[in-house]
Amino acid sequence: MRTIPAFPLSRAAIAASLALALAGLQAQAACSLPDARIHQVQGNGPQNPMQGKTVAVQGVVSSLLYGKDGPVGFFIQEVPQNQDADPATSEGIYVYTGKLALPALRAGDAVGVRGKVLEFGRKGDARTETQLQPSAAADVQLCGYQGELAPVSLRLPLSGGAAQLESLAGMVVKFEQPLFVVDSYNYGRYGELALSSQARQWVPTQLYRPGSAEAQALRAANPRDRLLLDDGKTWQNADAWLPGPGGLSAANTLRVGDRLDGLTGVVSFSNGAYRVQPLYLPQVSAANPRAAAPARKAGQLRVASFNVLNFFNGDGLGGGFPTERGAKTRDDFLRQKAKIVSAIRQLDADVLGLMELENDGFGPQSAVKELVDALNAGQDADKQYRFVDPGLPRIGTDAITTGMLYRPSRVRPDGAAKALTVGDPAKNRLSLAQTFAADGKKLTLVVNHLKSKGSSCEQVKVNGAPDADTGDGQGNCNLTRVQAAQDLVRWAKQRGASAKDGLLVMGDMNAYAKEDPIRVFEDGGLSNLLARFQKDAYSYVYQGESGNLDHALADAALTKWVAAAGEWHINADEPTALEYSSEFKSSAQRQNYYAPDAYRSSDHDPLYVDLQLVPIAGADALALGMLGLASLLAWRRRK
Repeated sequence: MRTIPAFPLSRAAIAASLALALAGLQAQAACSLPDARIHQVQGNGPQNPMQGKTVAVQGVVSSLLYGKDGPVGFFIQEVPQNQDADPATSEGIYVYTGKLALPALRAGDAVGVRGKVLEFGRKGDARTETQLQPSAAADVQLCGYQGELAPVSLRLPLSGGAAQLESLAGMVVKFEQPLFVVDSYNYGRYGELALSSQARQWVPTQLYRPGSAEAQALRAANPRDRLLLDDGKTWQNADAWLPGPGGLSAANTLRVGDRLDGLTGVVSFSNGAYRVQPLYLPQVSAANPRAAAPARKAGQLRVASFNVLNFFNGDGLGGGFPTERGAKTRDDFLRQKAKIVSAIRQLDADVLGLMELENDGFGPQSAVKELVDALNAGQDADKQYRFVDPGLPRIGTDAITTGMLYRPSRVRPDGAAKALTVGDPAKNRLSLAQTFAADGKKLTLVVNHLKSKGSSCEQVKVNGAPDADTGDGQGNCNLTRVQAAQDLVRWAKQRGASAKDGLLVMGDMNAYAKEDPIRVFEDGGLSNLLARFQKDAYSYVYQGESGNLDHALADAALTKWVAAAGEWHINADEPTALEYSSEFKSSAQRQNYYAPDAYRSSDHDPLYVDLQLVPIAGADALALGMLGLASLLAWRRRK
């Protein structure tokens, strides 16, 4: 169920419409006397004693739900003088009317409803929504105008959890606090936003060791401080209505961290979750605005990594769509390519590691060749890229692979690239390593994409131990990722490079900052650059929680050269509706939600590491040294 008036109005507009409704109402015949109060229909326990019975109630309309062709139901609430003193019972209820031809109802109307009591929910849901379903239009009587309902004050985090929301189901509530968007994954398709009293909710294992008391406490606390805001519509792919004016568009985004004030709405339950159906347009503030690409200083070398969201180019000749994992049509691929190119050009990296490239080799029709050609088109010679070719038909056997680009104007490959087998090759993608010479120094970049948390590892054993989800917050395949990290550390120690050469390990590790694979890297002598240079690192948002799955880890030699490291937050905070895909969008939305820019070019934020390979003198050297010292001290305090 997705609820709110079809066109959210201001308080003044609603007040005016209610005044018109009142002026137009003629004297109404008294409604039939109810045979039950709403709180009696709702009950105060897990089992509803009235389920399946037909009852008559009276109440005041608080909000209507809309289908494509008009209202399909409405919420009513008991007037204050008829409410009970039991805090566990709700005084509101949803009336599902479907296609019944009802009189025009508006908020504030007093109505009498006769209908069957039903518990509505999905199979397997722990909770359901109590509904009244009248069988005929005559079962809904308009009794006059009662006036706007006074809301119940509600705050996040919830002191009583789900039981607290159950006691307010169908009732008008008001949040006397600012709320912040923490997730917009379903905003474009279902009109849902996850809100919290915190500007950002963190993945527990981003901050704390898996299974620790602190991680378990945060895991329990986050859901109590999160609630869905819905859009009041019962169909998919309706126009996203925030932020106003005009609603969502490529130029008018709504990001994780943005602030909402004055939220008033009705509590409902559907699709397994409690949600608020707003009565008024809340005030939206861009508390987390888009940022331009991170600046880099002249003379520094930038190394970056970027997950490019299943970049598949079909057969490379304009056909071959839909692809195995990427774009479904050529038009969508061109939209995707334009966004990826925009992001990479602005990131301005001299060496770039890529994840989720189509694993179709390095020939003239390959995905990596098409990406490089697009990047180089119209660019000056010093901005042009080449791709690293390890001399293999493909890198491993998976559908996606890692890749690497570099600017010959800034670096020179030193030796052949290597595809590294990490862990069991049947379970892990191969990593790609290449040494470069630049400014009299040598550095080796290793690009990685470890096994995902969502992969199935129930039947997998690592060193005899099952690799299923253990429930400590690290998800599936953790041992597989640990084994890959161990092999990378072992390779780093055995590579036989000069002590003056630097090593940088980057990529999508599918592990958060405090999880086992990252600890393996750190214990193996690699410095976690994001932990050192960023106070609150994140590159990904999943189910309302932020953290960094993408990492940059350096050995002691390279760490000395690091001037800056961070993420460019162009993707994780943006609504998925702004991605290239045309699926689940109207023709107008395909145009309004899309721009050939960097924003929501992927689901991961790109990382960058700026290296000062050539010594600098004077005030600049002192400032750089103080920055390095400050970041080191901050990192040690966090450890």
